[in-house]
Amino acid sequence: MAEMTELETETEQSSEEAAATLRQIADELEAGDAITVEGNDAMITVPGTEDTVGTCLEVEHEIRGEYDQVEIEIEFDWTIIPDDDEE
Repeated sequence: MAEMTELETETEQSSEEAAATLRQIADELEAGDAITVEGNDAMITVPGTEDTVGTCLEVEHEIRGEYDQVEIEIEFDWTIIPDDDEE
């Protein structure tokens, strides 16, 4: 049976802090480095990749009378296939 580790976190951040988080992930993704995400008193590190990365971008803009609600979800996925040398 497959083993899965998952971390989901929701926080309030300034726009500068949120942008810094995205930049860190983007830099690690671009370099093919492992990506580390922290939140909810936990941390998860996943292997990076230099292969093709699947992307999903979902944007919602809901007008609720006096105010708007905006939500952007970004999802990246890739498969790690070990080299014969790594087995």
